[in-house]
Amino acid sequence: MKRVEELKNRLEWLESAILEQEGSAGIYAKDGKVSKQLEELKVYVKTEIDRLSESEMTEEEQAHVLPALNDAWATDIHDMEPNEELLNKVYNTQSTVSYWISNYQQSDEGALL
Repeated sequence: MKRVEELKNRLEWLESAILEQEGSAGIYAKDGKVSKQLEELKVYVKTEIDRLSESEMTEEEQAHVLPALNDAWATDIHDMEPNEELLNKVYNTQSTVSYWISNYQQSDEGALL
């Protein structure tokens, strides 16, 4: 579950970076900070998906971690410029990740925490 928590943290950092660049009338500054965070997020998610896919996964990883990472990857937030559409995708991805964390916490494995 640490992978999903890390994903959640990275999404929060990305959200903050995008909001910092929001100017008046919804115009976003285009500096390298958001692009760098997007690239790091993309590499992190893809690397973790590949690692899990190539290993013998635990039940927890099969039931919660891999689906959470796959759902985050499917939102396609990588390779975008800072704008309202990206911010909305980040919010949606955060919601999806929160769902998987909640799902885990309600499962037998999560109940042991």
